[in-house]
Amino acid sequence: MGVIIKQSAYASIINYIGVAVGAINTIFLFPEFFTQVEYGLFQAMVSMAIILSPFAQVGLPRSIVRYFPRFNKGLRSSGRFFTFVLIVAFFTIALFIGLFQLMDQWVFGFFEKNAPELFHQYWLIIILASVLVYISIFESFYKAQLNVVIPTFLREFFLKMSSGLLALMFFLDYISFEWFLRLCVASYAFSLLLLIIILLVKGQLRFNFSIFQLENSFIKEMSKYMLFIMAGAVGSIIVLRIDQLMVTGFLGTAETAIYTIAFFMGTVIEIPRRSISQMSDAIIANAFENERIDEVKKIYKQSSINQLILGSFVFILVVINLDNIYAIMPKGDEYSSGKWVVIIIGLSKLVNMGFGVNSEIIISSKHYKSNIYFVLILAALTIGLNVLLIPEFGLIGAALATFASIFLFNLIKMIYIYYRLQFQPFSIHTISALLLSGLCYFLLSIVPQFSNPILNGAYLTFLCFLIFGLLMLFFKPSKEITKIIQPIRDKFNL
Repeated sequence: MGVIIKQSAYASIINYIGVAVGAINTIFLFPEFFTQVEYGLFQAMVSMAIILSPFAQVGLPRSIVRYFPRFNKGLRSSGRFFTFVLIVAFFTIALFIGLFQLMDQWVFGFFEKNAPELFHQYWLIIILASVLVYISIFESFYKAQLNVVIPTFLREFFLKMSSGLLALMFFLDYISFEWFLRLCVASYAFSLLLLIIILLVKGQLRFNFSIFQLENSFIKEMSKYMLFIMAGAVGSIIVLRIDQLMVTGFLGTAETAIYTIAFFMGTVIEIPRRSISQMSDAIIANAFENERIDEVKKIYKQSSINQLILGSFVFILVVINLDNIYAIMPKGDEYSSGKWVVIIIGLSKLVNMGFGVNSEIIISSKHYKSNIYFVLILAALTIGLNVLLIPEFGLIGAALATFASIFLFNLIKMIYIYYRLQFQPFSIHTISALLLSGLCYFLLSIVPQFSNPILNGAYLTFLCFLIFGLLMLFFKPSKEITKIIQPIRDKFNL
């Protein structure tokens, strides 16, 4: 777990810096620079590309993490495997584009009434989806080598900085909105180029085109795995993005802008999970490959309690500051209708974190084929609940659909892991962490507050750090987190 903690710590720092940049973009710059329709269109375009990309990936990124340990015997061996993956990706993208031509009218027909402008970005969406396929592949190659810092930097910092600077150029009339969209897609392509160049400079990548030396039995095994994993990847993206597209289709791009900003604030809560999950993924795959089941069990429990505690802290921090955020946000009155969306989405992310790295365990185990059934359930739940709840409850309906889908999906996966592997992620510390988090929120909700939103936000944030930190130090629900904050206690003699 030492490698996980070290890489996760670096990645978490970058993630939080990226969140700060993303928060500036999403909460302050974009509402000021764009109309709601423009911002909603930009987000819908990106969401559409992200949802389409897993269909073109066909499970390749995940396959790298699973099978790389077999070929990690030098650059010649790993290069042959990775070159094979890149060539397969080229053909899967071409096949995807060809098949999509047969159904694009049906897909975009959903947006014809409330968001017809999305169809005008057809080829930008296709290009971005294709670039995202290769970005995911190279990120997985980094992950397989236990390096998540560089891809995290490019994804969480570089791309957000780029979109912020391009938005400023649009605001200053240096570029049109159409060129803003095109250059945003170009920034993703440049990010991919940087991923490749860094690997080449560090000597960690060598292309080896002797791919015919790969055994047919391995290719068949990997192909089978890819098809099953593709369903899992599609399901995960459906949970993350389909609600935004369905809001666009049912309510229009202006409502998408409100929902996107609220959704962003809610997803801030899961930042610790991203770093822990990225590093745990490769370790779990390696543990299964070498039949170290006890190590998987240990990571499962550690990921659950640590993610729950970190997520609870960030959730409390966001919720107590909601009024302050909307008060200082440009056009805050226009976007404040998303407050309950923030809370509900935040709770869904907290639930997801509390269940630990269950997806990573299933798709790394010999039971990975069962993932397709979970995905079918997830897809039916997510799409069905959105269709049912958005027309009736609007933005809150979309958030409720996401919460219900994530909770049920995680519950089913937990039961399955317990049935197959005889372990589960929870302990008495789970209950204590929830009770301590509830106590922290209660104390913060009754303290006197300032009328100035900036001063009040700083004051509540300081109190949250103090109260939550003291509660965790005193009751110690997690050994790992106690070790991290113990030096602070020693320094101030707490």
